[in-house]
Amino acid sequence: MSFPAACCNTPPVKATYAAKGTKDKIDDLECYFSGSKASKRGILVNYDIFGMHANVIQLCDILGEMGFYVVLPDLVHGKPLTEAEVGNSETFSSFCKNAGSWETNEPSYQKVLDYFKQNNVESVGAIGFCWGGKMVVTALSKLKGLKGGAIVHPALIEAGDMAKVNAPLMVLPSKDEPDFTAEFDSMKDKAFFSQCFMERFDDMFHGFCGARGDWGNGEQAKRANDAIKLLVEFFNKVL
Repeated sequence: MSFPAACCNTPPVKATYAAKGTKDKIDDLECYFSGSKASKRGILVNYDIFGMHANVIQLCDILGEMGFYVVLPDLVHGKPLTEAEVGNSETFSSFCKNAGSWETNEPSYQKVLDYFKQNNVESVGAIGFCWGGKMVVTALSKLKGLKGGAIVHPALIEAGDMAKVNAPLMVLPSKDEPDFTAEFDSMKDKAFFSQCFMERFDDMFHGFCGARGDWGNGEQAKRANDAIKLLVEFFNKVL
């Protein structure tokens, strides 16, 4: 994909970072907001299982600087999984069935979509990292009002998930994810398939663009920024 000038000038990620956005609530849902509320283009960001990590906050701010109004809901309500809990198969399975399930998170997604609508945001997309990738793909198949979605080093994607989406999808797996070619090709008959895109980051690990990324490492920071540029270009096209 070629980058427009604005995309090429996407601010690079930094090793240490001070948030530029604000925290507030949509009803009882804690959220991080970034970008101009006057923007007509909104993005819901679904963090990975480690919650409100500084890397995802920084990514939201970059998207905000690029002209999007970004809302990062605290879907796990201040109780993200720890590294030890992620490594415990029983605990992780329980998370996926309960706090991390679509049934649990659908109301929060709807609150954010309603908030965008109430604030005259005309086009809304969603980005999901890790477990959030599963949530975004599900949202694209079940909710109205999303014009596109992106999943970055996604987890829990099952056969048939992508075939159900109703809007353009960008897929950015790392070397640790399965080969999604067949899943991606399952969208070929959809009218919007020309707007879908997939690029594999075979030199990066699961989580490099989220909480597991060490953006003090030059190569990781560069590749995270490459991914963010792709996200900006994609949403510039579909929103």
